[in-house]
Amino acid sequence: MIRRTLLILPLVIVAWTSSARAGGDVGVVVTGDTTMQPQVLALVEGWLRAHGHQLVASPLPPESTNKLIDCFVMEDTGCARKLIEAQAKTSTVVFARVEVADNAGGMRDVTMTAYWFERGSDPVAEKRSCEKCTDGTLRTTNDALMSALAGSGRKTVGQLVLSSTPAGAHVTIDGAASGVTPLEIALAPGAHQVIVSADGRADATRSVTIVQGESTPLAISLHAPGAGSRHGKLPAVAIGVGGALLLTGVILYATSETDTGEKFEYRDTRALGIGVAVSGLAVASVGAYLWFTGKRSTDSAPAVAVVPGGAYVGWGRSF
Repeated sequence: MIRRTLLILPLVIVAWTSSARAGGDVGVVVTGDTTMQPQVLALVEGWLRAHGHQLVASPLPPESTNKLIDCFVMEDTGCARKLIEAQAKTSTVVFARVEVADNAGGMRDVTMTAYWFERGSDPVAEKRSCEKCTDGTLRTTNDALMSALAGSGRKTVGQLVLSSTPAGAHVTIDGAASGVTPLEIALAPGAHQVIVSADGRADATRSVTIVQGESTPLAISLHAPGAGSRHGKLPAVAIGVGGALLLTGVILYATSETDTGEKFEYRDTRALGIGVAVSGLAVASVGAYLWFTGKRSTDSAPAVAVVPGGAYVGWGRSF
């Protein structure tokens, strides 16, 4: 009983001295390790502000805060819900508990458990751990915790459902690290900038608009740097060359002269035009095939030759 009293007292002090903005709709209560309470409180409140929530300092009277902690000691969330709905000055209360353990390397392992209480709704709980925790990794852990917590049926936010090819890419949203793909994260309604990156791939940047209460899907494919496509240059060259030959063949055929006996010489290019056009069609078809199948070749290419009276098409390869 004495240890619990010592734990509650710093909590009440933290709750009363928080610098949250008044006139809002969310209150935060943090309990657990006394040395970590101020830092965790600042992280939770900072995340809420950044995602469009207004904060109210001390959402519960001090005696109700102590009773709320007793509810969690008894592991009775029903008790906590009744207390919050009856005593809270806000429609929503976030209750967070932080636990710290020293590991063999002299670092600290931090576990955060948070509950989202909203009037008229069942409470939602999320838990995240941070091994060998630093200030940076603690912030990332808090962001992941709060994103999951706020996204669990909350009506004040929207959901971004993000996937990438390949999966496992790092995601940055509005300049903050937000996890890896596939990722489902709660965001405030409005425009957001999403950057997806992976080793050996060019970063992809997208703008997305989140709608309150709705899920917004976003699928991104990451390509190797400098690669315009998966096809390489050969298919495009083959299609271009084939098209040019086809056009040349049509022109040769159309401008061929007919022997009317009026001239000593006449130009008969019909056969040549047909040969060149067929060659162009063949080369373009090969290019189209490679384009749609995605095949590449670095040591072979279409070979075209125009000879007097005709033309031929083939495939050349270097050895």
